Amino acid sequence: MTATFLYDANLRLEVDSPEWSAFLEDHSIRACGYHGDMAPLTKQLEEHMATFSYLPVLNYFHLRADPVYEPIASAVYAADGTTGIPSVLIVPAGSGVTDARDLRGKRLAIAHRFCTTSFLAPMLLVHDLGGRIDEFFGELVITPPYEGQVEAVVAGSADATFIQEDVWLKEPAYAETTRTIARRDHLPTPLFIAGEEASLQLRSTVRDFLLNYRSAKNEPVLFSGFAPYDAAAVEETLRITEEAIA
Repeated sequence: MTATFLYDANLRLEVDSPEWSAFLEDHSIRACGYHGDMAPLTKQLEEHMATFSYLPVLNYFHLRADPVYEPIASAVYAADGTTGIPSVLIVPAGSGVTDARDLRGKRLAIAHRFCTTSFLAPMLLVHDLGGRIDEFFGELVITPPYEGQVEAVVAGSADATFIQEDVWLKEPAYAETTRTIARRDHLPTPLFIAGEEASLQLRSTVRDFLLNYRSAKNEPVLFSGFAPYDAAAVEETLRITEEAIA
């Protein structure tokens, strides 16, 4: 029987690499990537259409009470080898904004409403300030992920964005055109989850592959491999997220 692997393509997992392609073929796993908004991916998972999935923690938030799925690994943040991601809040270099509170009523660029670094980070920050993200910002501007968010801020179509720190640091020009005013550390890295239809043998085989996988790319990558599921960090984030959207 063919297994189905649905994944967030924005996370740039090297599914087309020789190593991944061979593994998926050898174990009859069909992969399908989702680009842009991750709402369709969430819907497919809620309808139990996947055997495995690689997804942001906010997608899993909507599945947290579903016994069909279980996280089996956390992605490793390539910049420091941990399972936590730092995200920085940036504004135009010439902006008069010096504090996150100054962004009330302003436009925030986000990749989509399931993105850890561009949506979860500001949602938690606004929660700390005693507000709700949709009420705090005047508009949530949807842009292409990562570089597209910075471009929106530089072009003036957004007043600020939260972005994965290593993406902002890798381009020297970003430090000339934008500046950081806040940060959110230790956001959970993406999760790899398994559905109950996966046999124990297949689940174990996939988990072993993930824990031994390391990106072979020479250029910088977002995530370099996988580590055992970081349950404590994820469960604490899910708890705070529940408070933030209550």
